[in-house]
Amino acid sequence: MDTAQFNASVCNVVQLIPTQKITSCAHIAKLLGEPTKARRVSEVVKFLGHTSSLLPWHRVISTSGIIASRGDIGRVQKGALEVEGCGWFPEHLLVAAEMDSDDEWGA
Repeated sequence: MDTAQFNASVCNVVQLIPTQKITSCAHIAKLLGEPTKARRVSEVVKFLGHTSSLLPWHRVISTSGIIASRGDIGRVQKGALEVEGCGWFPEHLLVAAEMDSDDEWGA
């Protein structure tokens, strides 16, 4: 698949992501049969974020599972995900008192 076809395929997949759902660059690359091209997917998504694209680019997170960390684009992505009710991004976290030993993760 040449570059133009790959970019168009990424856009087609991004368009299919339902509201309140997210996926990763790596997963899109895998769906396209190009599992080693997650970084290229990221570049296409970044481009979409810098344009007036109507595609839901904000629903694509990094392969490591985080939203964009590049300046304004990260704030835009975070805001769009919050508006959709997608994700959980508190500014502060209240931590419960010490957990009982029986309540440990994975127990």
